[in-house]
Amino acid sequence: MSEQRRHLRRALRVEFRCRDESGAGELVFASADVSEGGTFLVSDVLFERGEMLQLELDLPQGGTLRCAARVAWVRRFPERGQEAGMGVEFLALQEADQRALDSFLKGA
Repeated sequence: MSEQRRHLRRALRVEFRCRDESGAGELVFASADVSEGGTFLVSDVLFERGEMLQLELDLPQGGTLRCAARVAWVRRFPERGQEAGMGVEFLALQEADQRALDSFLKGA
């Protein structure tokens, strides 16, 4: 995994609801961090790198952020002090959703 980041990450534990491309079933993941470009979802249940997901996040200021996302990387075997999970990149956020996410991150 490359440590090159395009967006500042904030350590935030929030719940994301997630569905895979088939839309069957819903999983809930807690985040370890969130940025304008994505999130790290903590879990022992892991999707494959490149897999497409649909994410939802209820925002504290009201409303729900919905977006497509792609699994950018997977940490299956965490080292000491790390958690297993997935780095997920947000894709094609609508302008209103991007503004809502920016506002949420600034207030966090």
